[in-house]
Amino acid sequence: MTEPATPDPAALRRRVLMTGVVSLALFLLLAYAVAAAGLPDWALLAAVALAYLVVVRPLMRPVREASQLRRRLAYQAFRDGKDGKP
Repeated sequence: MTEPATPDPAALRRRVLMTGVVSLALFLLLAYAVAAAGLPDWALLAAVALAYLVVVRPLMRPVREASQLRRRLAYQAFRDGKDGKP
C-alpha cells in the first residue's frame, strides 16, 4: 500500500491566512452593501451564511483533508505500535 503524500504545512498556513483575509474582506463588503441598501440586519446574517457556503468552506477543504490525513496516519501508527507489542 502506498502512503499518501503529506501536505506542506507552510502551504496550509498560507491557505488559512488567505481564507481569513478573504473572509474578513467579504464580511466588510457585505456589511457595507447591506447598510447602504438599507436592508434589515437579518439580511447580513443570510448573506454571510451564503458567503460561508460558497467561498469559505471550499477554500478550507484542503486544510480539512490534511487534518483528516494526519489523524488517520497517527491512528495507523498507534495501531501498528500496539500490534507489535506482545
